[in-house]
Amino acid sequence: MINISSWSSYLAKDLESRNPPNKYSLTFTYTDQYDDRSSWATQYIDMVSEKSITVDYNPLDPSMTIGSEVYSLLHLKNYRVPKGRILVDSTSLALPELLHLFFILEKNKRSFDVMYVQPDEYTESKVDGLKAIQSFDLSDDGTGVQQLPPYVGYSYGSMIFFFLGWEGHRLGSLINSEEFDIKNITCLLGIPPFKPSWDYKTLSSNYRQLADLNNITTPRFKYAGANDPIKTYEMIDQVYKSTTYHNQWLSLAPFGTKPAAIASAQFAVNNTSRLIMLYDFVKKKHKRSNGTDLVHVWKFEYSNEA
Repeated sequence: MINISSWSSYLAKDLESRNPPNKYSLTFTYTDQYDDRSSWATQYIDMVSEKSITVDYNPLDPSMTIGSEVYSLLHLKNYRVPKGRILVDSTSLALPELLHLFFILEKNKRSFDVMYVQPDEYTESKVDGLKAIQSFDLSDDGTGVQQLPPYVGYSYGSMIFFFLGWEGHRLGSLINSEEFDIKNITCLLGIPPFKPSWDYKTLSSNYRQLADLNNITTPRFKYAGANDPIKTYEMIDQVYKSTTYHNQWLSLAPFGTKPAAIASAQFAVNNTSRLIMLYDFVKKKHKRSNGTDLVHVWKFEYSNEA
């Protein structure tokens, strides 16, 4: 199992002024830089880590590229993590990379840190007209909602736990999917949000989709801090235990904040039975956010507990 043992938060500008010595032997990060915060993270990693390795998940032929090597999902368990302190830069990593990195680190019985950099603001769509609803220009549609191997199962009749973010089209893709019965759905709202009033932006961004959903069923809602993977993990565990009691599968769709995706990846590593992990492989846009705000660092500890 992997569990969070501590959580520290800093202003990005304060970390810049400290000019810390190398702290990590290796950092896992993404292959691209989308915005100011991912560029900041790259520069910070150069200061605190002796080495960095990029990772990238390929959904077409399910595999993960780690550095220059391509690993099938079946052979990820054979990857040996180098000695020393490990950092996972989650700022640009998506759920699939986080899920399989956590799996690798757990199989290697390694403790590690996870870093996430919050932006100052996200890029808002320019929509005019009296009926315009606030939305954000963060990504383009991907391949649609899919099950992430090895967390696949019988999705029809499962309970869906959907994490709301700032992109209503992602909830829309699930509503329009023929694979899932959305009559049994719980939604997670990030409250308190990263910044005051950002929870209203979440509701505004998903307004049309929630209205459509309300015509089909009565969704349930749960709440956890937008930057709080510890509380989010607790919410997932509550819903999971409910599905277990009713002998159902849980379809987990962590399409909200990155800390919520971190909690989901952690939960999946710790709970492998009757769990379906969903992702839609949206294409992130460059300049999707501006500036840097808080930098969070969570310490994950490996334990032998079953």
